[in-house]
Amino acid sequence: MRKVIKRILATTISAASIFGVASSAFAEEVSLPTTPPVLIERPGNDTDVIVPFASDKPWSINFDGSRTSDSKTLVMSDDLPWLKIQVKNSGTTDMIVTLTQHSPTGKVWGMLTIQPGKTENLWGEMPYGGTYYVNFTSTGTLKGAASTRIASTWQELGI
Repeated sequence: MRKVIKRILATTISAASIFGVASSAFAEEVSLPTTPPVLIERPGNDTDVIVPFASDKPWSINFDGSRTSDSKTLVMSDDLPWLKIQVKNSGTTDMIVTLTQHSPTGKVWGMLTIQPGKTENLWGEMPYGGTYYVNFTSTGTLKGAASTRIASTWQELGI
């Protein structure tokens, strides 16, 4: 009986999180219910083995004002489909951030325009594993910083 309750709870939480954020694959910073990372049972795991959430921080970059554009590669996988890109614009002009697939000029999956002195997040669940590019441009020079986090659930993104 205990295994059945765990599975029902895990399925309910998974469904709620999928339907709760499915309306927008990417959005500017929004408030979502946050729960601390906990150990969960994977669906279909009949051995009662508890597995931890998984997350990784693929890269961070600092912009020193020496260029007007930059691009960083990001490899997504099916087991870590959630992505958060956090960007701080310390420059004097707007910074435009785009997330593209396959190449820096590929299909656009998300875009932000960040005003000087602001920090914004671009986040969501990527529908496909593969290579993505995070592109940064400015009419002035790029100043500030950016970092990424990929995770198995949106709760791990620290939103």
